[in-house]
Amino acid sequence: MLPHALNKGKRLKLIGLSAHLSTIPAHYLHSSGNFHLYDPRAQILFSGDVGAALLPDSNSDLFVSDFDRHIRFAEGFHKRWMGSNSAKRVWCEKVASLKIDMLCPQHGSIYAGEDVERFINWFDELHVGLY
Repeated sequence: MLPHALNKGKRLKLIGLSAHLSTIPAHYLHSSGNFHLYDPRAQILFSGDVGAALLPDSNSDLFVSDFDRHIRFAEGFHKRWMGSNSAKRVWCEKVASLKIDMLCPQHGSIYAGEDVERFINWFDELHVGLY
């Protein structure tokens, strides 16, 4: 179990700037000690493997342009690699409370605008993990 403070996340002050990034706990959302980074000024969530999609070459746009088509390429990945429904629920509740203009996974396209909320709601309802 991680120390209590790490379960809540922390603010990281950027030296020399009047800005900070926030760590968002994403434990068991692919790896046990996973964190995501949130930039509140830019309203960008860097979400690691959450939101990732294994896209064919013909559908490798920088931004999601058709959510319903795109999410098919994310479903199997999330069902297989996200290990905990309860951890997923905690993450969804936390990020739903943030102002996010772009959700940027490390694989696939970026969710922007209304597609951010659509993704969070979709992910919240998805059954993941083995149990």
